[in-house]
Amino acid sequence: MVRDVVRRARELLALGDQEQAQAILALALDAQRFAVEDAEAIAVAEATGILVRMEAPSEPRDAVERRIARMADLTDGFDADPVREARALAELEAIEWIHRHELDDAIVLVDVLRAAESFAGRHIGDDQPLGVRQARAEAMLTAEILRRHLGRDRHLVAVGLETLALTLTAESDERLRHLRITALYQAAQIRYDTGDDPESAIALMHRVIAEAEPLPSARALLHAASLCLVDDEIGRGLPAAVAITHGLRALDVPVADPGFEAAAEQARHLDQVLERLPHTERDLAAVEHSAALVDRYAACAAEDAREAVLWWVLGGVPEDAGAVTTVDRQILAHADRAFGTDTSPVTAGARARVASRLAEVTAHLGEPEGAVRLYEQLESRFPGHEHDERLVVPLALAMVDRALRLADIGRRGDALEALEQVPRRYATAADVPGVPAAITQAMYWRGRLLREAGELAESRRVIRDTVDRSAHDADADVRLWAANSLFSVWQSPMLDPTEIDDALRRFADLFAADRDVRIRRLDARRRLTQSTRAAERGERELAATLLLDLVTNHADSDDPDIRDTVELATENQRILAISSPTDGTAASAGVTRYRELRERLYEADKAVDEGRRADAETILAEVVAVAGADPDENIVMLGLAALDVLGGLLVDAGRWEELVAVARGAALRRPGLDTRARRVHARGHLRLGIALGRLGEERAAIEAYEALGRLADGSTDGDIMSAREVAAYNRAVLIDDLGDPVAAITAYDHVLRIHDLSVDSAERRLRRVKTLRNKALLLTGLGRLPETTNAHRMILDIAGTFPDSEIAERARKSAFDLAACYSRLGQHRAASDLYTWMRSARHLGFTRDELKSIARSAKNAARESKRAHR
Repeated sequence: MVRDVVRRARELLALGDQEQAQAILALALDAQRFAVEDAEAIAVAEATGILVRMEAPSEPRDAVERRIARMADLTDGFDADPVREARALAELEAIEWIHRHELDDAIVLVDVLRAAESFAGRHIGDDQPLGVRQARAEAMLTAEILRRHLGRDRHLVAVGLETLALTLTAESDERLRHLRITALYQAAQIRYDTGDDPESAIALMHRVIAEAEPLPSARALLHAASLCLVDDEIGRGLPAAVAITHGLRALDVPVADPGFEAAAEQARHLDQVLERLPHTERDLAAVEHSAALVDRYAACAAEDAREAVLWWVLGGVPEDAGAVTTVDRQILAHADRAFGTDTSPVTAGARARVASRLAEVTAHLGEPEGAVRLYEQLESRFPGHEHDERLVVPLALAMVDRALRLADIGRRGDALEALEQVPRRYATAADVPGVPAAITQAMYWRGRLLREAGELAESRRVIRDTVDRSAHDADADVRLWAANSLFSVWQSPMLDPTEIDDALRRFADLFAADRDVRIRRLDARRRLTQSTRAAERGERELAATLLLDLVTNHADSDDPDIRDTVELATENQRILAISSPTDGTAASAGVTRYRELRERLYEADKAVDEGRRADAETILAEVVAVAGADPDENIVMLGLAALDVLGGLLVDAGRWEELVAVARGAALRRPGLDTRARRVHARGHLRLGIALGRLGEERAAIEAYEALGRLADGSTDGDIMSAREVAAYNRAVLIDDLGDPVAAITAYDHVLRIHDLSVDSAERRLRRVKTLRNKALLLTGLGRLPETTNAHRMILDIAGTFPDSEIAERARKSAFDLAACYSRLGQHRAASDLYTWMRSARHLGFTRDELKSIARSAKNAARESKRAHR
């Protein structure tokens, strides 16, 4: 009977029904009598082991021990090897469960440690059956892991692991060999990390590699040990390009039984090896070694291994389109070519995604024509993909992106035709998850492109069909494109206000209660837009109601975009409250004064728009004079707004002496004002620093910038953070100009730190590069060449990830400067590799003369490298 229960329990566990499996095992064991034969005793032990695995994490320790003791009673007298092995494996479950759970309860950990020690002590002897020896070794290894986790003496833990390895020296069983290698690796790791005889630790790592090479299950340990050798040599000053030889050699060890996991493990190891290289050397090595791994597996007979490598290639390409590089494209292109003759259905899905991702990356790198050609090749390479569930989603999305690239190169008619075909072409696959979203996306883009082409009637029809078809779909990815269709309508300036209002109302009817966060972002913006439009029409009460609804519905969101919209709504509520009469009573004197000053600001804005800057300055100065000392904080805010605009006009005109007074007034802190006031204060400090610096008062300018830093400390507001970043950079430049290189380097480091706190942008990247260039020049002057090389590498890393003409200009200089640093440091091999990389770094835009100089320098560096290695 118990054998049948064990079989049924395993079936239930395979189906995910642990509760039922646990129940029937417990009932069977509670009803079980003493075993009468070996097979029954084995079944009792197996049932106990399965039950203990489920109960140990949640049941008291004594309950688990009673379960094991009952197993011993029920199987007493049966000592055949299979029975002893089954009992040992069942008892081992009471120990090994600890690896499947993250626990910080020291009492539980100590209980399991004692159980492991007891188990190992009761099963000593080479005469034990193989299964018992395996269980004992597992328990001994767990004991040492727990001692380490509990903070026991690391040296003693290492000795314990080495002792375990020694006891397993003569074992030929693969599992026991694996455990020996694991013990050796962990002992070596502990000794190396703690400085406890690191030379012996490195020798142990070599032993791990030697013993792991012929053992397929120890491949991860082989890789980990090789990386330790790499890190050790880099730490001792060897060039990373030389040190990674250990890691690359591990990839050359033949894989006896290649499969998905084995291939994925090798790919992960290559990623970890390449991470050890400086950024300037990584790209070239990534292309070379990735191509080698791709070629190896493209010729592999195992289909799942080929698939694993293709997924690895895809996983290495950043999701963010702005982060893709030419290296990503090179690796994708090589994989696409290498697997071009692969016809396996197992790899088809991954191959299609590699090919379509290559086209997408090509477009993002500024070659839409090339992307269109690549997309068009997909048709012939994957015929009939509309009827293949593995291919239909990526290739349907590829067809949509192809249409957008056609529009990019001026073929709008072809783009519209391609988008129109998508719903019909993929209608038969509409039940495949992902296809309806691709169809709706195509309809969205067709409606938008038609509107941009001026075909408004057809655009309206397509958008109406898109919304009618998809607004109520259960899939949020489908609903999102319907919501985007309406969003694009009210974002379009060419449409009639009535049409925009209709789109806003329809969005409210369909999506106001949607729980998908992407749609909720649009809904928050919809409510803000509606309130603004209502206020502009003079419907202040409606505007206030819409803002209240926005805050009520979205105030609890933790999404950053929604929180920003809520903050804007809150500030708009305040503005409406002070500028709108709430009933028919006459406005108070304060409200009347506020409206008059606000109208004056509108007049100033109009004067600026019309080019009458002198008139605008006169009006703004009058508002400042009237509002500055007013006790009403709302009127004070109008005065600050006037100071802010006036300061901007004076900056544009370069009138620095006048700007000092205006900026100082804007920088003065007023208590109790909101975010808008803090933004004006921040810009006031910034402009004050700029004006003082232009007037030659560098020390005073530095003080203004430092005051802004204190004001902005802890702020997450984008405007305030931007002002602080500019101020920090300007301050560092002034300190640099004053001739204190050490203080300037510290100031430039501060610039980099505060930029790390902000969301990346083109402006911030350029400022980071300027900062790094200035810092590198100072470090070079001080002879701090290793630090100089780090600064230049960071510049090249930014330039490689984000192509930009101004950044590339500075990166070209840094490339030459970095090569010169390598040469001065005697790292001629690194200099030679860098010049080789520079010759292929097309994204930096080296001139013809510069490329000639690079070629000459590369030859010189190669000669010096050979001379140094003789």
